[in-house]
Amino acid sequence: MRFVLALFAALLLAGPAHAATKPVGAKPLTDKQAAAKVKRSSWEPRPDNADENRRTLTAKQLRAFRAKSDMPYKARVTGRFKGTTDEIIQWAAYKHGIDVNVMRAVAVVESWWRMSTVGDNGDSFGLYQLRRPFHCCPAYAKSSTAFNADYYGAIIRAYYDGKMPWLNDVERGQDYKAGDLYGSLGAWFAGRWHTQPANEYIQRVKDTRSQRTWRTPDFQG
Repeated sequence: MRFVLALFAALLLAGPAHAATKPVGAKPLTDKQAAAKVKRSSWEPRPDNADENRRTLTAKQLRAFRAKSDMPYKARVTGRFKGTTDEIIQWAAYKHGIDVNVMRAVAVVESWWRMSTVGDNGDSFGLYQLRRPFHCCPAYAKSSTAFNADYYGAIIRAYYDGKMPWLNDVERGQDYKAGDLYGSLGAWFAGRWHTQPANEYIQRVKDTRSQRTWRTPDFQG
């Protein structure tokens, strides 16, 4: 039975051609446009995420986030979507024009798709491990899967679009430039561009994406 479920998930999550990362400077989709691209399914390997998957920010909370955050694309973040964990990942990926399977793989590496995950000695939260004090806002990152994924998609797009020139003013393995998706993922983890820790993290994500870990029986069990 577990094999059948894994096979079903593999077919379901194969991903269409338009799931690939969009070019530098591509405009985000609206929340509704992104939602229309999501492959809906009852498949939920993380039923414990149910409350967080249904929770969205109020208008007041969203204003508070935007007032506190210095993330270049903070205005794009709404967290206005409800669904299964995979549907939320898809939605954020489509909204920000990022490869869907990359978004799935990062969530495996960061939290094993568990919103309850707390890392970095109590400073990182949720699906994509938003870390204080570098990212706003911990309470929202813990309580809403859609906010967590939307923020992550927006900041990765900011890295990818070349909006983080400060990366050329700190230790780096190579010069920062736009158009490097995996470099952007490494910067999320290490806060540096293609340093050894960043590159080791990048390899973990690549391996996870290649192996489609989220489709395996061990992940779904």
